[in-house]
Amino acid sequence: MHINIADELVEKLKKYQDSRIVLDLDDGVGRYSKSGSCALNISFRLLILDKDQDDSDYTLDVESTIGNIPIKEHSKLYLEEEMSLTFDPRMSLIKLKGPSGIIDGNVQIIDLRKKE
Repeated sequence: MHINIADELVEKLKKYQDSRIVLDLDDGVGRYSKSGSCALNISFRLLILDKDQDDSDYTLDVESTIGNIPIKEHSKLYLEEEMSLTFDPRMSLIKLKGPSGIIDGNVQIIDLRKKE
């Protein structure tokens, strides 16, 4: 699997380069997922973690233009072999897309780093 990250989004993510970025399926599974729902919508989030924060729920790496991005093993069911993360400046939205269409039209960036 590979995610092509649009240049404008790479710029937005540069401020997190000393952190770990994971692609989280917000499904109620794992230490960072609080909601999870039975609805038919799929909700992915880019979680920003400190290098020493526990990311043991994310056991599979997806290659990307900014390096490997960990995901939960079971979330690959919703992903495609080739994907892209784009930024829509008009709506200020991050979109996760695959060849078959939009996987998630509103991917949030959630900073979970410890504040000092």
